[in-house]
Formats: sequence, C-alpha cells, structure tokens
Amino acid sequence: MRLDELSSVDLKKRMTEKPVIILPIGGTEAHGGHLPLCTDSAQPEKVADDAAKRVGGLVAPPLRYAFHSSTRNMPGTLTLGFETTRMVVQDILEALVQNGADKLVVLSGHAGSSHLVALKQACAAIVSGHPAVKVMMLSDYDLARDYPMDQTGDGHGGLVETSRMMDIAPGLARKTEREGHYVSHGFMIVPDPETSMPSGYVGAAHEASAELGRKINEFIVDRLVEEIERSFGVGQ
Repeated sequence: MRLDELSSVDLKKRMTEKPVIILPIGGTEAHGGHLPLCTDSAQPEKVADDAAKRVGGLVAPPLRYAFHSSTRNMPGTLTLGFETTRMVVQDILEALVQNGADKLVVLSGHAGSSHLVALKQACAAIVSGHPAVKVMMLSDYDLARDYPMDQTGDGHGGLVETSRMMDIAPGLARKTEREGHYVSHGFMIVPDPETSMPSGYVGAAHEASAELGRKINEFIVDRLVEEIERSFGVGQ
C-alpha cells in the first residue's frame, strides 16, 4: 500500500505495527528514443509496490529526481545536484523516522555511481543519528545482475532495462532497431559525457521482450523480499 493513500489517523495507527517502509527513488532521464523519461522511476516503484504487498509494508511517496552525470546533457534529463540529492533523501528519511519508521528500504532505479554515493551518505546519516533504525539501500539493478542470463555489454537502456519496461509500461516502451554501444573516454573527464552513448543506450535493446522483462521483474521482487525478510526479520 502507498503510504500517502492513508489518512493521518490511519497512518499513525499503522505505524504502531512498525512496518517496513520502502522509498522508491527514480529519476527523469533520457534513455534513448525507445524508452520514456520515467524509466528509472517506473521500475523501482513497481518493485516496491509488489514487495511491500508480500512483506506487509508501506511504500513512501516516490522521488522522481536524481543526480545524473553521464546523461546530464541529453534532452529530457532533469538532474539534481549531488548535495541536493543527499539532503532531500536524508530529509525524507528523517520525516519517516519522525513518523515512527524504524525499518527503511531505499530502492533506487537510477544506478549511477555518484547518485548511489549520495543515497548512501544520506542513509548513513540516518543510522548514525538514530541507532535503533535499520536502513537498507540498494538499486534494483544490484539484484537484476543476479538474473541467470548473459548480461555482458548490457547497460543503460539496453536489453534488461528495455525488457523490464516493456513489461511494466508496454504503452511507453518498445524495442530498438539495433544494438547500442559504449564509447570509452578512458580516464579522461570530459564536458560531453553523453558522447559515450552515441545512441543514447547501451546493449541489445533490439532483442528485448515483455516476457523476459516479466521474468526479470519477478526475480527482482523475489530477491528483494528475501533481503527484507533476512535483514529485518519480518515474514519469518
């Protein structure tokens, strides 16, 4: 259930049960011409909703903005700064703790390395300031990587991500006509990082399918539920 669908009175009562709260964090980011800007948001929100049902948890209102680096100059990417991202997430988590949350899962659909560092710092501040609060932080792609298939060369907007979106939002996602490739700049820091992805995506998005996406999405939910049950001792 979505936390913000409850009334204030109902939420106060629900929080006495100490449910797991999942905070989906996405982004508004370019993913080539075949995927919508909400790609990084739709995926963790779907996973959060499905996982929360299975563990009796609540889903906090999603955050659809993130820190972006490699795609920041692409049309449609709306980026927050690193410090803004860290503080916004930290403030949201503080507000959830103030409302009685003690088991928090921060689930990011955007897997940019710097973005994840910002989230990790926000989570670290919470557990430092509230020792009794447990916080888990991960990207759903930390789990997707374990799906039993060859994912060599797959990346942003590629086979896995396109397939997942074809399952979640079939009206918004489609295959591409060809594979997308990554162009390395080596160790150089460049002002136009988007040139690393000339097609706007990386991987065999032309081979994507909704059936594969469904299997991967179900796998991710199963793995997240396992992690929640193991880490928080719920459902056992």
